[in-house]
Order: sequence, then structure tokens, then C-alpha cells
Amino acid sequence: MFRRPQSHYGRSPEPETPYQRARQVWDERIGAVAVAGRRVWTLALVEGGVIAVLSLALVWTNARGSVTPWVVEVDRFGEARAVGPAIADYQAPDYMIAERLERFIKQVRAVPADPVVLRTDLLAAYGFATSNGAKVITAYVDEAAPFALVGKSQVSLDVSSVVRASPTSFRIAWSERHYQDGAQVAVERWSAIVTLVKLPKPTKARLKTNPLNVAVDAIDWSKEMAP
Repeated sequence: MFRRPQSHYGRSPEPETPYQRARQVWDERIGAVAVAGRRVWTLALVEGGVIAVLSLALVWTNARGSVTPWVVEVDRFGEARAVGPAIADYQAPDYMIAERLERFIKQVRAVPADPVVLRTDLLAAYGFATSNGAKVITAYVDEAAPFALVGKSQVSLDVSSVVRASPTSFRIAWSERHYQDGAQVAVERWSAIVTLVKLPKPTKARLKTNPLNVAVDAIDWSKEMAP
């Protein structure tokens, strides 16, 4: 028997219309845009996370106060003698404390001719005292009434010595010259034991007004008998 050959026919492709081609191009473009959009959103989220982390790190750094104050030691002529970072256990040398105490006692007890100078001196003295030391200054000002003497009398101080009396105190000796109408009317000799306390770790703001990091906590002064 002979088999009859069978004919096979391939499937004819569906006709492509201009509409179909346009739709295919459109779909490809929309797909590309969607992919690009997802990438943009991903990058935006990553950048946002990085910015948030950096912001938190900046806030944390500022909260720690990473700025280190520095102390400059100067002599009585204003020349720098030593420079170094302010540390918690910083101890000012005696000569610097003595110079500051000399100014302090003059600021408290001297009576200049200008009331503005008197006020400035007293404010500077208050800035070098604790609350206990400030009470002593206030009590003296209330008793001596220096503002009432301005224009009538003057008092100048000559400090003769400032020496350490104990680990926490200094002894100051000085003469007070009293003037009235430009003429000297009296000379008095005084001495005082000034007790100091060490302040907490220095800050940048405090170093501007008190670089020694100590303050007057008590004052015990007395008039000496004339020889």
C-alpha cells in the first residue's frame, strides 16, 4: 500500500495594524518610565535616610559639646606665658590668682570719682564671686555706701602683698588712702583672708569672664592698728 503524502501548512501570522504597532511602542515607553520612576524613588529614599542619619549625628555631636575651651596664661603686662586646653583639674598658678585678687579687692573697696567706673568695678567683682562671696560684697556696699561718696570723697588702694595662706585661701594686705576735696585726709591699713573655691569644669562662656576657674567664696577683712 502506498501512503498518500500529507501536506503541512504553517500558521499564518496575524496581520499587524498601525494601531497595534503604536500600542506596542506606547507600552514600551510607559514601562521604561515606570522603571525609571521606581529607580528615582529608591534613590530618594536612600538619600533621605543618609540625610536623616547625618542630621542625628550632628545633633548628637553638638549635644556632647565637643568644642574644647583653651586657657591662656598671661603676666601682669598682658603677655601670654602659657597656652593649653582647659581641663577639669586645671589649677591656675598662684601668681595669676594673686593678680586677680589684687584687682578684686580694689574693685570692691575703692571709691573712684566716676560712678560709672564704680559700677563697672563692682560688677566685675561680683563676677569673680560665688553667691556667698556676693553676699559679703553686698553687705559691704550697703554699709559703706560708696555711691553716696562719689563726688565728695575718694578712696584709693595700694596693695602691698597677696600670699597664699592655706590650700584654699590667700591673705591680702593693703593701704587705703582717703581723699576729700582733693586732699588726703587719712591712711588706713587693712588685711583680709579670702577663701576661694574651685568651679566645675570650665565652659567657653565662663572662660570669657573668669579664666582662672576659681571664685571668692568668703572674705574676712579687718583694719590693722597703726604702728
